[in-house]
Amino acid sequence: MKRTERRQLKENELATGLSQFVRWVKKHEKKFMAIAMGLVALLAVIIGVRFLLQYQKSREAGYLSQVMALKADLDKNQENLARLENLAKKRKYGRIASLPLATHYLEKNDLDKAENILSGVKDRGSDLVHYQILDLYAQVQSRRGQYDKAIEIYRQMEKEKPTDYPLDVILFRLAETYEKAGQKDQAISLYRDLQSGYQNTYYGYQAAMKMMTLETGR
Repeated sequence: MKRTERRQLKENELATGLSQFVRWVKKHEKKFMAIAMGLVALLAVIIGVRFLLQYQKSREAGYLSQVMALKADLDKNQENLARLENLAKKRKYGRIASLPLATHYLEKNDLDKAENILSGVKDRGSDLVHYQILDLYAQVQSRRGQYDKAIEIYRQMEKEKPTDYPLDVILFRLAETYEKAGQKDQAISLYRDLQSGYQNTYYGYQAAMKMMTLETGR
């Protein structure tokens, strides 16, 4: 077969193949369009979710800044207290305002108001704010002399091992509660664990001081 004929044959085969491919594409055109539209819709959803998350984060950051500004000026401007209380009533970000508000009342030794605020938000979420609220709620119970309740809260927090809240803080608060309850052996045991397990932390150092004081006073 001559070179020209072979080349013509190859060109004919290529043309035939392309023609068949075009016909196959046209036959499945609707399926391709459906897949393409699905991918576009999926991409739109992903972009929308990311945008929404960023928007929520920016709103939460703005809300937190507002709350902290009100808390910082609370003693000088009593109007801030009413504004903070209104913010604490908001369902979505109320926890953020409830924490400094309850702290304020605890500092004033108004345990009823502090407990009332914390009771409404202590079972929401599982993040840093949630465990800060639980910690503060346990401190309120300890102030009231309800040591068993406080110990139960701290033991539950210890069991959950939250990644957002330092375990040494929880253990130190628990040891302090045992100490206030007169259960010195349990307190010393926890302080000793803190001293050995968290040597280079603030609470590890404080635990060592506490343990020395308790053992000396025996």
